[in-house]
Amino acid sequence: MKKVALSLLALALVGSMAFGQDAPAAPAAVVTIGDWGRQIFAVGNQDSSGLWSGVGTSWGSSPRIVGLNIQAHTDTAGFSITPSADNGTFGLTDQNKAWINPLPGLTFESGINLETDTWRGTGDFGSYDWIRFPGEHGDSVTFFRLGEPGAPSLETDLNYNKDGVGGWVLIQQNGGGANTDFGSNLQAGGAFTIAGVGQIKAQYIGYNVNGTGVLTGNNAYGSSSVIQNTAGASTFGIVQAAFNLQSVENLYEEVSVIVPSSASAAGYVFEVADVAKYKIDKTTLHGLIVLASYNGTNNTTYTSSGLGLEGHVGADYDLGAGVGFDADLLYVNALQLDQGVSPTSASATYPNAAETGFSAGLVKSFSNGSIGIGFEYSTQAWNGGNTTGTSYSNSHWAIPIKAEEWF
Repeated sequence: MKKVALSLLALALVGSMAFGQDAPAAPAAVVTIGDWGRQIFAVGNQDSSGLWSGVGTSWGSSPRIVGLNIQAHTDTAGFSITPSADNGTFGLTDQNKAWINPLPGLTFESGINLETDTWRGTGDFGSYDWIRFPGEHGDSVTFFRLGEPGAPSLETDLNYNKDGVGGWVLIQQNGGGANTDFGSNLQAGGAFTIAGVGQIKAQYIGYNVNGTGVLTGNNAYGSSSVIQNTAGASTFGIVQAAFNLQSVENLYEEVSVIVPSSASAAGYVFEVADVAKYKIDKTTLHGLIVLASYNGTNNTTYTSSGLGLEGHVGADYDLGAGVGFDADLLYVNALQLDQGVSPTSASATYPNAAETGFSAGLVKSFSNGSIGIGFEYSTQAWNGGNTTGTSYSNSHWAIPIKAEEWF
């Protein structure tokens, strides 16, 4: 009897081993911990005698000392979280989400600030990577990414990207503003790539979806919300369409248009943008233009109609040995700088004057970081005067020292 029992036990062990060998192994997870930070120390002139100095980043007055990105993923699941320590306070920034890939090309993701870059259209160069001028565009200038960052908000999307075909639907749970109906919290669109020609894409974005700052960039008076009826009395959505040219070697170019569903509620009729980058040997040329048609109905104290204009050109040159030089020139007319607001006189809130900005810089790169020094000049104050403690009525200069690290 003992022999029979031992034989049965041996068969069971062999069977279990064989079954374990036939079962598919769980896919190995890829875990990464990275970091990116930027600190800018700058000295500049004030309206009165003396100088100002400060530490910050390109986009604000809090230096990005630590910007971690912790990710883990397999072929079917993953997560991404970005702890930060801006201005000495720990918190979350950028991309914080988890996702499942139930089918090839299909992704379901949910979290805070999804920041899916697949279809994003950008044009950042020159001063955009130093101290940004008022009215200056760069990130998402031609096409908003899926789940742009803004006020912390819970977002969920389903997106597909395979064989040149793309599609997405996003719902934001707690959009800003008083109106929170389904359509106001919706971002939905599609893309199609024509091999050897380019990509066409379009999307609808509801009134309350955070982060999609139509036309704003670093506008003169500090707002980053969608251009809208500022009293919040009317809701509207925007339709955005873009074409990305891919048929010319060494050239990146994307052209886009934005049209609101209600021009009277939005305060503008349309916005068009074109961003281009062309590489010639060691030189890269940049160009960006934004045109907006304002109609004088954005419900502020002073309103005006007309064409808002932003023009930006620049060049990068590789000097070798990890050293690069960049320079750029920016012009923004008064209507674009104030986003359809046209006050009767200059003030701390609305400059009512065109802006011209110039910057140049040298950067030395290393394996995990870079350091550079530059010079910037603007006929307006930076960031509404918050950076320099000065007014819009005078020109200003700054000497920034920029340090970046990445791991």
